[in-house]
Amino acid sequence: MSETINSARTIGLLGGECTGKTTLAKALCDRLDAVVVAEYLREFVSNTGRAPTELEQAEIMTTQIAAETAALAASGPKTLVICDPAALMTAIYSIAYFEDRSLLASAILHAKTYRTLIWCGTDIPWEPDGNQRDGPEYRAQVDGLICEVVSNDLRPAGIKVHRIDGTVNDRLLAVHSLLEQ
Repeated sequence: MSETINSARTIGLLGGECTGKTTLAKALCDRLDAVVVAEYLREFVSNTGRAPTELEQAEIMTTQIAAETAALAASGPKTLVICDPAALMTAIYSIAYFEDRSLLASAILHAKTYRTLIWCGTDIPWEPDGNQRDGPEYRAQVDGLICEVVSNDLRPAGIKVHRIDGTVNDRLLAVHSLLEQ
């Protein structure tokens, strides 16, 4: 599954709820030859009218990875594929909601397939979004878990993660700079 991902063309976005991931992904698509792989969790919640259970987390992550693979196969050879969010976020949410770390090892293995991971900061105002948002306190908790995973798992595995903060324009400039490296 992950072996088919072309790491030169994929960017994974990390961040809790309301950290600007989708806004950044759309802004990048407006400025680059890029497509967005939307968050399957959002589709799941919309279709079922509820949050997933612990037992559904693995299927959600697998579906997210399959969508990334399909986007790469369907796009041009130079098209950037922006994963909003990276499949790793499902494993992080599984830890946050269920204290279940069982998806983390496979999520880290898959994270190696991205060109880079962009971690969106919490410096933008939190806004409600229907029944899928838990609040600024939860966002801070998830941000702390991301920090833990980055420090304890991703960096030791040689996976680059870049934290970005600021306005949408600041974030765009930061990502453009990373892509030029």
